Amino acid sequence: MTNERRSTKRFHGPFDGGWNGESGTRECRIVDLTVGGCFVDSLSNNVAGSKLEVFLKLAQLTLRLRAEVIYVDKVQGFAVRFQDNEPEVIAELADALAILDAQPVR
Repeated sequence: MTNERRSTKRFHGPFDGGWNGESGTRECRIVDLTVGGCFVDSLSNNVAGSKLEVFLKLAQLTLRLRAEVIYVDKVQGFAVRFQDNEPEVIAELADALAILDAQPVR
């Protein structure tokens, strides 16, 4: 059995991106991306419950998504859940992931 709780496909990445929170703006790698959230691979962390903006470069777009930190790994970074975004932004992310999913595996 698997402990997978995601109901949507996960894209491992890494993807270029960053985040903007209380401690400022940082560039980072984004991994384990879904339409619901991602893991921010960063040496700098935020506290669980922090609100921030994640920016993600994907399919020739730069998407900006509001998010909440839901888990912190003091060594690797933190996981966020996308929330309070306009439906158009989530649709744009879903479309970009669909394009990524349709690309042949290398």
